[in-house]
Amino acid sequence: MGILVLYLIIFAVFFAVGVPIVLSLSVSAILLLGISHVDLLVFTQQFFKSLDSYSLTAIFFFVLTGELMNSGGMTKRIIAAVSKGFGNVPGGLAIIAGISAAIFAAINGSAIATAVAIGAIMIPAMKEQNYDSSFSGAVVAAGGVVGPIIPPSIPVILYGSITGASIPGLFMGGLTLGVLITLGHVAVSYVIGKKRGYYVKKGEKVAGVNPEDSKGVIWALLLIVFIMVTVSFGVFTATESAAFSVVYSFVISKFVYKELDLSRLGEIFQKSMTQTGSVMAIVGSASAVAWVLSYNRIPQMVADFLLTFAQTKLQFMLIVFVLLIIVGMIMDLTPANLILAPIFIAPIQAYGIDPIYFGVIFLAVLTAGLITPPVGTLIYTSCSMTKTTFSQMNKALVPYIAVTYAVILLAVMFPQIITFLPGLL
Repeated sequence: MGILVLYLIIFAVFFAVGVPIVLSLSVSAILLLGISHVDLLVFTQQFFKSLDSYSLTAIFFFVLTGELMNSGGMTKRIIAAVSKGFGNVPGGLAIIAGISAAIFAAINGSAIATAVAIGAIMIPAMKEQNYDSSFSGAVVAAGGVVGPIIPPSIPVILYGSITGASIPGLFMGGLTLGVLITLGHVAVSYVIGKKRGYYVKKGEKVAGVNPEDSKGVIWALLLIVFIMVTVSFGVFTATESAAFSVVYSFVISKFVYKELDLSRLGEIFQKSMTQTGSVMAIVGSASAVAWVLSYNRIPQMVADFLLTFAQTKLQFMLIVFVLLIIVGMIMDLTPANLILAPIFIAPIQAYGIDPIYFGVIFLAVLTAGLITPPVGTLIYTSCSMTKTTFSQMNKALVPYIAVTYAVILLAVMFPQIITFLPGLL
């Protein structure tokens, strides 16, 4: 366990002084290899070996799909369609933002992309109707949380590639949980909206988007259905489905909606490749860390350690739930996913826990960390979009954070919430 403690100390020091995550992981891996008397070339081997994965190419395709959706009018139509059903509803704009985020997540699979895409339209709309800026940002940040939970999900693809867990099974397991979290957020928005007198009048434009502008939204919804069906029933792999999504989004945006400007394709590809490259660099360095931890039998030691405290599956899951909340508060989703996933493979096998159930809970709790201080990436994203302070945003997020963790804890207590849909498959 000394290697694990040393790694955590090294990473904590780097994090505290502001060293970028990818550099922190890389240096940590190299130091641990040296301490373990392993050839440092192993770092290079593991770095590039981890990137040589067919399933990881889905990340670029889903990111590119999201960019095409934003530029081609799909996101706008989704918001317009949702706004139709919320005339004169307390907290209407916040509810529209939450539901639109869930729908967008069902195509994109990224927390930050979801928050930015929905926030770009909804935050100005809420500002026009005198919504509190921090509340507007909190709504968008909370909506971003469902991005990695509702399928397709980039973190699920990463988790499945590391642990060997069924990606289609994880997709279906996360669907119910993501919907429940969205409903919880909608309930919070309704209560706060009613208390503060936030209303949307029927037929009123949302940030310049008229509810009648939803014409053609069926094409966006068909893409969601296509992704769900083809991946869940094994017709397409996640990568094949993602590649099709790019072609589909381009065709609909250019030839059906006729809103995609071809002169912007270079910019769209550049943004997509930059985002993907950042993720891949973290994947490579984190995989090297995971290798050296496995080399030192850290996963087995963790399993043995936990076995001394938890006698039942539920006790084990509750301990993991608390540990992951703490980890999510201090570490970003992607590195936490890649570093911790290999460590828990042995323990969940020892307890006989359903790997899909564990994987969904594991990713959901870490994703909730994106809106939990002090590190929460989505907090900073929303602060940037709304020009509010970190403390103001944290205060506004409290009810959304509480509901998010409450729903996940409910799923911990009742595994059928997650395992029901995968079981049907």
